[in-house]
Amino acid sequence: MSLRVCTAEFMTSTTKGTGFSPSWMPRMVAERMSASGRDGSTERAPDGIPFIDTDILWTNTTDDPQHLHMTVHRASRSLVSSNPNTVAIDDAYSFDVGLSPAAPIPAVTNNGFGARLKASRSTATSVLFGRIFRDIPDWVTNVDIGPIDPGESVHFRYRALYSTPGQWRTGTSARHEMYARWARLRLWAAPWVNGSI
Repeated sequence: MSLRVCTAEFMTSTTKGTGFSPSWMPRMVAERMSASGRDGSTERAPDGIPFIDTDILWTNTTDDPQHLHMTVHRASRSLVSSNPNTVAIDDAYSFDVGLSPAAPIPAVTNNGFGARLKASRSTATSVLFGRIFRDIPDWVTNVDIGPIDPGESVHFRYRALYSTPGQWRTGTSARHEMYARWARLRLWAAPWVNGSI
């Protein structure tokens, strides 16, 4: 005859022993995959232009507080620019938690990618011409949203903003391209335990 031990709500007890129940483990509760709508040839952009603009809204419908994390997975990115211009793409996100959350439009950059090329004058009458190609691999950022009570919601917004800070010159051989490709948002939840008895 086997005896099952009385356990907490996030534990299991079987004839083989005790352990964590599946509800204790982090689980993905929402996901959004968004493609860039502006990849390719670009022009001057003193103000940020969104290449990717997406969001996730999720409500805690369980009876327990949940601890949330968002993973932002960005695709590999590429750019092409000519002398003496600068091109950049910055990632920005924001979130709000509450009964009716409304995250502000992300404007402050969290991290990004760009390049600047400026060839110096070789003589008083000619200018060296240059073109730069830059690629970076994909990467993931983990955002700790924190605890969320039953009945509350979280609104998470993400933007990839293209801009051309600094000098800008067009010419017959100028080439300016940016490829943000896609971004994948995944929201993870796990039971929240505050440690009080």
